[in-house]
Amino acid sequence: MIKKIAKHIVTMSFICLPLSLSIPAQADVQANFQYILSDFSGPVSSQWAKVAADLNRGEIYAFDPHANEVRIFNDQGMEIFSFGEDGQVNGAADLAVAEDGAIYVLTSLFSGKPITRLNYRGEPVAEVELKNLPEELRGFQPSQMEYARGSLYLLDAGNLKVLVTGTDGLFQAAYDLRSQFEALAAEQDPEKKKGLDIDISGFSVDNAGTVYLTTPSLFAAFRLKAGGLLESFGKAGSGPGKFGVVAGIAADNDGNIFVSDRLRSVVMVFDKSFNFLSEFGYRGYDQANLVVPNDVVLDNNGKVYVAQGAGKGVSCFRIINE
Repeated sequence: MIKKIAKHIVTMSFICLPLSLSIPAQADVQANFQYILSDFSGPVSSQWAKVAADLNRGEIYAFDPHANEVRIFNDQGMEIFSFGEDGQVNGAADLAVAEDGAIYVLTSLFSGKPITRLNYRGEPVAEVELKNLPEELRGFQPSQMEYARGSLYLLDAGNLKVLVTGTDGLFQAAYDLRSQFEALAAEQDPEKKKGLDIDISGFSVDNAGTVYLTTPSLFAAFRLKAGGLLESFGKAGSGPGKFGVVAGIAADNDGNIFVSDRLRSVVMVFDKSFNFLSEFGYRGYDQANLVVPNDVVLDNNGKVYVAQGAGKGVSCFRIINE
C-alpha cells in the first residue's frame, strides 16, 4: 500500500538553509550543503541507502534495504510518497528510474527474471527477463543496476562483468572486465596482489551511457570506454584527492567525476581528464559533514546526493563550477 505523504510541500527552513563548505583555495569547484532528505518530522534516517534520480521530474528515490521501503522526495528534499509496505521491494538490491516514471527494481534473488518494473505508484507491472544472452553470460548474476538512454546496465560484481539490455531485457552488449582488473592488480604489486579478490563498490552510468566503477582493493576508479577498455585513476593515501576506501562514483554532464570515500568521509571531484579539483564533506555529525559516504547520485540541476552510514541519511549539496 502506498503512503501518500503530501502533494503540496512547504519547504522547511531548518533543513534547507544553505551552508557553504570550506574547500581548497586552488579548487574551481565549490560544494554548498543544501539539506538532508527529510519528512515533516525532520531528516530521514537511513543506512547506506541506494539512491536514484528521476531526471525529468527532479525527484529523488531512496531505497533503504534494511527497511524494505522506497521513499520519494521532491526537489526541495521533502518526502512526497513512499511504498514497499506490500512487499514490492522485498529482497531488492537496487533500483533505477526511467524518463517515463517507470521504476525498475533489481532483486538479489536471481531467478532468470531478476528485474521488476513498477509504475509511478510503486505497483508491479511486469517482470523483466534477461533474453538472448550469449553462452558466456548464462550464469550472470546482477548485483547493481543503472538506467540511461533507454537501456538497463547491470553489474555482476562477483564475476566482474557488465551487461547492457533494453528495458525489455533484450541483450545489447556485455563487457568482461576480469583480465583488465587482474592486469592492474599485477602491475601494482605482483606478489601482494596475487590471488586478490577484486571488489567493485561504485557503479554508475552517466547521461551519455558511459560506465564508471570503483574498486576499493585496488585504490582505483575507472571509466569504461565504448570499446570495453578501462581507463583508471586514483592513488592510495590520506591526503586531498587520495583514495582510502573508495565507494560511490558518478559523473556530471561536463564529465566531472565525483568519488566518495568511506574511510576519509569525503566526496572528491575530478575533471574528465582525471585531474583532482576539490573535495567536500569531511567526517563529522554537523549537517554539512559526511559519515561513511557511499552512493553518489547527480540530478540535472547541479545537485549531488550522498548516501551515508550511521543512520545519517542522504545529504544534498549544490555544485558550483567557477
